[in-house]
Amino acid sequence: MSRIPHDSRVTPVPVASHTERPRRQQWRFLILPMTIGAALFVGRPAAATVIHFDVANVAGTTWEYSYEVDNDSLGVALENFVVYFDVSLFSNLSVSSAPIDWDVVVLQPDAGLPADGILDALALVSGIAPGGTLGGFSVLFDFLGPGTPGAQAFEVIDANFNTVDSGSTTPRVATAPEPGTIALVSLGWAAVTATRRRRLQRPNA
Repeated sequence: MSRIPHDSRVTPVPVASHTERPRRQQWRFLILPMTIGAALFVGRPAAATVIHFDVANVAGTTWEYSYEVDNDSLGVALENFVVYFDVSLFSNLSVSSAPIDWDVVVLQPDAGLPADGILDALALVSGIAPGGTLGGFSVLFDFLGPGTPGAQAFEVIDANFNTVDSGSTTPRVATAPEPGTIALVSLGWAAVTATRRRRLQRPNA
């Protein structure tokens, strides 16, 4: 049986020592959580307008929304916005407060058409500058649905009556992570823990 001739030109590959291996493996433990974190936030566009809301029960089925409007990156002053009240969930709208120099009116939901109700807020002077925030918009209403009133659709309108932004109102108080998000992160850390345990139990070569 012939022996394979030795080639002196072949450079031997250095083998990492036992002290070097743990350092390299530390990054492997972080890859999965970092990947999961990135997946949770990729694809979420920055909103130009954010309307935060608080909601409080006044008495019985009567509630009150309070809004704060952020012109995060619209690029121009925000002078007119509309918040929609689902015809199947709301009735008896009335403006309870409004900032100075804003004309704020409501149109009632109409089940006969059917048509949603609206809160229409129009700046009489300068509006909300880019990067600015303005609160003080409040509406009383009767809630026809179960539980607590939640987010609503809104639109931002320019001087030519064109919709330049839209979205859903956001609760001011931070909500708990969704169950799916918690499960995904927990799964990632469980995998990291299991991998680390297997490596610790493996005898040194």
